[in-house]
Amino acid sequence: MSQFSATDFDAKAYFNNRPSYPDSLYDLIDQYHRGSRKLAVDVGCGPGVATFQLAARLNSFDKIIGTDVSNTMVERARSRKNDNSGKYTQVSFEVSSAESFSFLSTSQIDNKSLDMITAVECAHWFDFDKFQRAAAANLRKGGTFAIWGYSDAFFPEYPKIDSLIMELTYDEEHGFGKYWDQPGHTILRSMYRDLHLDSNLFTDVQVGYFMEDEIRSKEHVKNEPVPFFMSKFITLGQYQEFLKTWSGYHTWRHLHPNAEKDITDEFIDRILEVYPELSRSSTVQVCWRSFYKFARAL
Repeated sequence: MSQFSATDFDAKAYFNNRPSYPDSLYDLIDQYHRGSRKLAVDVGCGPGVATFQLAARLNSFDKIIGTDVSNTMVERARSRKNDNSGKYTQVSFEVSSAESFSFLSTSQIDNKSLDMITAVECAHWFDFDKFQRAAAANLRKGGTFAIWGYSDAFFPEYPKIDSLIMELTYDEEHGFGKYWDQPGHTILRSMYRDLHLDSNLFTDVQVGYFMEDEIRSKEHVKNEPVPFFMSKFITLGQYQEFLKTWSGYHTWRHLHPNAEKDITDEFIDRILEVYPELSRSSTVQVCWRSFYKFARAL
């Protein structure tokens, strides 16, 4: 996670090239949540991708605070808010670790004052036990604890790319395998299956996992849409820019400043060898494995 806090990390590119989350997911959260909607906190908000979506889709919340340990990310989120002057008046951002809610007023801290806490594509970087205890201390009884994210990508119409993505992501010699911060990336790969919510702190747990076999078929997506279907139509060149937002790529680039060829260029070249009908400007559908965990505070 330290790469995201680096001053040279491109938070703007992260915001522009990372996938967003579908309305169907926010519908699930909206239906799950019970009770008042005064204050929500989006922990590990990065440049505000999900924070702004929460504000737009759950506009019944009086206030939403996005927090992140990275000043680089928070400044980008604040800049994004300023670029949309008047649109996200209920949203603010604070620099804070996942386990700290010290940005709240003295009367609110650890006093079960929050209606919702979210953590999106970030909980694998946290000390999860400390985080969920802090969340439980700050959520009102019945308040919503919602965690979600995505893992490996796949191209529904081009299945031969799957193995190339796996090699790029996990191979120790030819990919990013040795450049990820661990154990965080392994936790993400397993889609948080090993991050267990404490039954002494939370109840009414709902979990969803969505894999390739559920959504690879276009017909299936059309007739039986999955609740959390992450998909984006982009060019291969744009997908390459997405790869460059990875923390593993950030580490690789720093360790190979004089590389003859960028590792992501090599990856795209391999795709074009397998599918010569494609080019860097070809538009393709990219999907991601996705997951969520919802719970209510006791």
